[in-house]
Amino acid sequence: MKLDILIKNVFVCDGVRNDLIKADVGIYGDKIASISMNISPGDANKTFDGDGKLLCPGFIDAHSHSDISILACTEATGKISQGITTEIVGNCGLSVFPISPKNHSHLNKLYKNYGVKIDWDTMQGYSTRLSVAKPAANIFSLCGYNTLRAAVAGYKRKKLKTPDKQEMIGKLEMEMKKGTVGLSTGFIYVPGIFADKKELETVFSVFSGFNKIWTTHLRSESKFLLESLEETFELALKTGVKKVHISHLKTAGCENWSKIHEVFRLVSMYSQMGLTITADRYPYTESMTQLSSFLPEPFDQIDDVTLMKMMSDPARNAEFLSKLAEKGDEIWLDRRIVNTGHCGFRRFSGETFQKVSRAVGRRPIEIVADLIKNDAPGTMASSPGMNEDNMRRICRCDFVCCGTDESARPFDYSLGRSHPRGFGSMPEFFRIVKEKLGICEAVKKMTSMPAKIFGLSKRGIIREGYFADLVLIDPDKFSSTANFANPHTPAEGVAKVWVNGKETYPS
Repeated sequence: MKLDILIKNVFVCDGVRNDLIKADVGIYGDKIASISMNISPGDANKTFDGDGKLLCPGFIDAHSHSDISILACTEATGKISQGITTEIVGNCGLSVFPISPKNHSHLNKLYKNYGVKIDWDTMQGYSTRLSVAKPAANIFSLCGYNTLRAAVAGYKRKKLKTPDKQEMIGKLEMEMKKGTVGLSTGFIYVPGIFADKKELETVFSVFSGFNKIWTTHLRSESKFLLESLEETFELALKTGVKKVHISHLKTAGCENWSKIHEVFRLVSMYSQMGLTITADRYPYTESMTQLSSFLPEPFDQIDDVTLMKMMSDPARNAEFLSKLAEKGDEIWLDRRIVNTGHCGFRRFSGETFQKVSRAVGRRPIEIVADLIKNDAPGTMASSPGMNEDNMRRICRCDFVCCGTDESARPFDYSLGRSHPRGFGSMPEFFRIVKEKLGICEAVKKMTSMPAKIFGLSKRGIIREGYFADLVLIDPDKFSSTANFANPHTPAEGVAKVWVNGKETYPS
């Protein structure tokens, strides 16, 4: 058998060992066929000289939102250019299945800026669409609880009755059997925010039978962080869920920074009670989410599509501004518009509300109202408030892997604008972990660890018979160039990326 590709003269960090080995790696088809010293170039159709660089398993993005963007940007440039070969989508309770008449229109409006129409109903239909599109990265999806609930009961506040719960369970069982890697929740978002304890216990008791991962965007990552962690772990214990994964673990707000010690204590305590607890983290101290997530009550409990429609009513718009005014302009000053489809403010993407306010001569709360009225689903905002030392400590924890919490986008801004983490998470995470724990530990946390967490077969390790997802880097030069002013810039130090045996980057 002649190899398709031979990668020579590299140091292999296989994602498992604690040391590097000098070796040649041969690829045949989509698999790693040989790992040995001095494989002859004559044994391969194509030979690539690695020039003494570091060959790692392709990095796995444990927390991605590329569900639809990967169909609009199949080259997945932002992810591939930093060495990501696999993405876990369907996070924070939001997946693109199951679809019913009760959530179909909403989701199409939510993703309208990508120009991709949702014309499938289930995970199987979504997978078929992916196989036709042939995206550059491997995509594995969680089933989002919010999407699941909306498929049964829509997006309004509603206490579910027994038939509703049974319908949810039926849809969940079908998706679990068709290959979803787990279930995700986002209890700060509509309609997951409406789920009561009894509803969750009923659904999760059935989900536990599949022995898959539950990932969760906590109900609070700031004032009620500890209570939210306990709520999560207690629900898992009561319903029999064994594997719990905390999405983008953080201590938000300076008044909550000291809670990191109690966070680690709770994780340790509940781990000893039988839970397998893991988490992901992006290596930045500014968060990003929908602008609507920062709104006061009752507007924080209205879905984005309905909210935007509501703002066209002058009376509701006035009520909205009045509620914003109660909190004042100050809370908005250091928050930042990351991305919006509102043509009047698109040019300010990456700028703080304070700077935008000065530029246009309007109060921050007026700008917020205008953005919500014109593009509530597509307007993303960032907020500072995380502690640098805490972020580093979390990244280095033995139960934490790396997630970008971003969508795959091209180098241009045709599909919107990313947080810098969309192009720079992996090199930044690598740098933070490497400086204290070494190269091998950093690579494990970006490869074999997330593969194990999400049950990805034959990925995340350089081993014969495993998929040839590989990234060649210069570990001394591997770094991010992305910032809020210029977020779509490629990582430095990435020489070559292979996905399923195919040379993918640079193209």
